[in-house]
Amino acid sequence: MTEEQKEAFEAVDKINEELFIKYDKLNITDSYKDWLSVMPILSITFAGNYLFISLTIPSNDVCELPEFPVYNSENNDRVYLEETDTYETFYNFIKRKFDEIKEEINSVKL
Repeated sequence: MTEEQKEAFEAVDKINEELFIKYDKLNITDSYKDWLSVMPILSITFAGNYLFISLTIPSNDVCELPEFPVYNSENNDRVYLEETDTYETFYNFIKRKFDEIKEEINSVKL
C-alpha cells in the first residue's frame, strides 16, 4: 500500500467512525437497524495503482440514490498547496466534497 493509499484509507475510516458516532447519537428513539439503514457510508476501492472513494446514501425501496464519486486518483482534484508542495489531506478533501454533495442535493427543486 502506498503512502497516499494509506492516508486515504485512514481518512475514510476516521470519517466513517465520525458518521457512526453522529448517527448513534440519533439512536435515542430509533432502533439500531433504523438509523444504520439511513447512515451514509464512505467506501474505498484500490485497483492496482488506482484509488476510488465513493459515498453511498441509503434510500427507501421507492427511490434508489446513486453512489456519489468523491475521489478518483486519475482525476486528482485535491487542492495543491504550493507553500508546502503537497496536496490537501484526504480528510479535509473528503469533508469539503461532503459539503459540495450536500449543497447539490439541497439545490434539487421538485
